Amino acid sequence: MIRKIRLLSSAAGFLSLFAGPAFPQSTPAPKAAAAKEEALPSADELSEKCAKGSGGKEAWAKLKTMVLTGTIDIASIGMTGTVEIYAKSPNKVLRVISLANGQFEQKQGFDGKAGWKSDPQSGLKPLEGSELEETKVEAVLDSDVRLKELHPDMKVTGRTKVGERDAYTVVTHQPGGKTVTMYMDAQTGLRIAEDSEGPNETGTVEKASVFFEDYRTACGVQAPYRLRVATAAVSFVITLQDIQCNVPVDDAKFAMPTADAVAPPKS
Repeated sequence: MIRKIRLLSSAAGFLSLFAGPAFPQSTPAPKAAAAKEEALPSADELSEKCAKGSGGKEAWAKLKTMVLTGTIDIASIGMTGTVEIYAKSPNKVLRVISLANGQFEQKQGFDGKAGWKSDPQSGLKPLEGSELEETKVEAVLDSDVRLKELHPDMKVTGRTKVGERDAYTVVTHQPGGKTVTMYMDAQTGLRIAEDSEGPNETGTVEKASVFFEDYRTACGVQAPYRLRVATAAVSFVITLQDIQCNVPVDDAKFAMPTADAVAPPKS
């Protein structure tokens, strides 16, 4: 679940076209806590804790499709829009962000083999390199119960606080050289925040902080209904309103559309 919702944070480049300066985060970034005597959990132990806290392997195995819908708010410019995520087992996903009553729309999809994205600035293009590899991981439907498998280099590095919550810090790396620090709730094992730093598809180094909030039970698993993203260029809040599971979703929805089906970039 987290990986699919996190896919929305990768739209920061698209959203920065409209947002201007970012607004301050309402929650400070995680800070290191004083060292404690007890030993840190291993990566395997924390991965199992996350799997159990997210609902468990049996609950995730029952899910074949998920459809998430919600809103996006870029407060600094008073712009709002809608978000949609379609996911299908084992690894198909489509994200749609629409702003200004559909005047600006970005889509990003993965059909199990190939990835693509389209927006008014760049038009339609296939995903390649590290961007494609990252999307492959984010497309896995039951990623919350496969954390160590999807991030084999993950290492538990310490303890910290995220708001009032005790958390463990976990460092891993993504294709292309991006370093990701995950903040896992010490009580539940759920991921409650994440920092990332590394080059984007153009080689520009980007930093981003993401907070996963308002966890609720949906379809027998745990889902964060609020996502806050902050980068140097833009900050925004995504609020989920509905999550449907095991509804029909045609495979064609994830396929890369033809060029003539996508509006050309505006000059």
